[in-house]
Amino acid sequence: MKMTELVAACCLGSVLAACASTSPRIQRAPLPIIDMHLHAHSLSDYGGGGSVCTNDQKIDFPGLDPRQPMTIERAMTCPSPIAAAASDEAVMTESLAALERHNIWAVTSGSLERVGRWQAAGRERIIPAVSFATDGAATSPEEFRRLFAAGKFAVFAEVGAQYRGLKLDDASFDDYFALAEELDIPVGVHLGEGPPGGTHVGGYPTYRARLTSALQLEEVVIRHPKLRIYVMHYGSPLVDETIALLYSNPQVYVDIAQNDWGFPRAHFYSQLKRLIDAGFEKRIMWGSDQMVWPRTIDVAIKTIEEAPFLSEEQKRDIFYNNAARFLRLSKEEITRHHGGPRKP
Repeated sequence: MKMTELVAACCLGSVLAACASTSPRIQRAPLPIIDMHLHAHSLSDYGGGGSVCTNDQKIDFPGLDPRQPMTIERAMTCPSPIAAAASDEAVMTESLAALERHNIWAVTSGSLERVGRWQAAGRERIIPAVSFATDGAATSPEEFRRLFAAGKFAVFAEVGAQYRGLKLDDASFDDYFALAEELDIPVGVHLGEGPPGGTHVGGYPTYRARLTSALQLEEVVIRHPKLRIYVMHYGSPLVDETIALLYSNPQVYVDIAQNDWGFPRAHFYSQLKRLIDAGFEKRIMWGSDQMVWPRTIDVAIKTIEEAPFLSEEQKRDIFYNNAARFLRLSKEEITRHHGGPRKP
């Protein structure tokens, strides 16, 4: 190569390098995540909001003097609690922004009216869900049949019988499980820790920790063998009982919502590793349990990303693949979630 050609080539290389360093990079969407446990709730559902601790810092559950007021903020302490969103509108907009930022598709529960508002704003990222075990007047199975046919919801969740002091195999729920089995509606049931302080912090007078055991589902899935059901919070902290249920009932899945941000990481990791080591990595689904603290979504993602014992394949299964299989997503939906062509 002649000297003049060499100089020209070097100059061209310098120009191209400069262009590469100054031109905007094409931003690719992150790999998709399915949140099996998001809430369309209001600040009033949590006494106005308050603050919570997240596991990106040290969390303590100190002993309290029973003569002093008991609150969630006193029962759960950390150096830098995070505040609730400033308004109900902010709860929605900040949560939806997190879904967009992380490419999340979320099973979202709450009143049908509020979930409908979130769905109108978040469009297909919101998978509408409703409970058949809420306080107040019960909705009949036939009314739920009509609402499901009208496309008002796609999942029964969060079924919070434990908050009502009832077991899931209580006869009052059987017609609803039968409906879910008949119409192939997935069901997510709360089994695990309630708020720090349980019944003592106010607002949860009938919650009972003794109703945590996942084994109460054994009779339910025997009576309804084609029911698609997942245990929210994986029945924490009674992990061995959850393992017994999963081993005997291959159709049952679990989610890890709230445990992935609201408990010390070492504690959560030990429970998650227990499930992984027992052979259930294909039945663990990610969830945020975001209520009125949108930043918990970011922390819950980071907790899994930083788990030292998980392979990249296991992380993808937890974040997306397991839930896609459980929800029976079509190839077209999965392609779309991964950045493929959208419906017109």
